[in-house]
Amino acid sequence: MPVTGPKQKLVTMTVTGGFAGVNQKVVLRGDGSVLAEDKGDPVVRRTSAAQFRELRTLLGDPALADVPEFTIDTGAADMFQYALQFNGRTVMTDRSADQPALDRLTDALSEWLPGR
Repeated sequence: MPVTGPKQKLVTMTVTGGFAGVNQKVVLRGDGSVLAEDKGDPVVRRTSAAQFRELRTLLGDPALADVPEFTIDTGAADMFQYALQFNGRTVMTDRSADQPALDRLTDALSEWLPGR
């Protein structure tokens, strides 16, 4: 049984770019807490049991295994770039490609971004 606690990072999403130069991070941890940072200012919040279950379900979607590691439209300017680290891999996207499983996970994690 894997150890669960605040040190276990289930998924980390970093959002950078855009016109305003965004630099935000969300970390879902094994104890159900979420660490959110905006330009280095950390805030820790707790998920409810239902929210934690939903995030774990999205993270366990088998379709995530088929998502390419790099889906960025290099010709697009001022798009946000999302780097997601989960299950031992890193995926970079600007959400320009149709990746439903990744989009659902990104949307759910985005709810925890600072200022939301």
